[in-house]
Amino acid sequence: MTKIGIIRCQENSNRCAGHNCFPAIYNKTGYLQEYDAIELVGFDTCGGCPGPRNFNKIVERGLRLVKDGAEVIHLGTCLVLFCPNKDKFKAALEEKISVPIKEKTHTRPQNEAASG
Repeated sequence: MTKIGIIRCQENSNRCAGHNCFPAIYNKTGYLQEYDAIELVGFDTCGGCPGPRNFNKIVERGLRLVKDGAEVIHLGTCLVLFCPNKDKFKAALEEKISVPIKEKTHTRPQNEAASG
């Protein structure tokens, strides 16, 4: 069983409670299909849009997920597709966190707008 943590877009969390992430976890579809069994150890937000070069919030959340047992962290599809800081977020996490950081959780439904 693989223990995963998910970090999603805080802004998008106002519109989405994981309506596509949770089915992907349960059904092991989309970008989670590589796992035989999944234990979700945490579902957090990025901490909000950072100031210049301030990525402490997302790193703190990533460290908390690892402390809670995450063996891999997925950046939510909403964060990967719509966040202008996605590459910087990923780089900050990879620099400070010892588990793989992967992009996306689910594929995007055809009728879905910018709701992740």
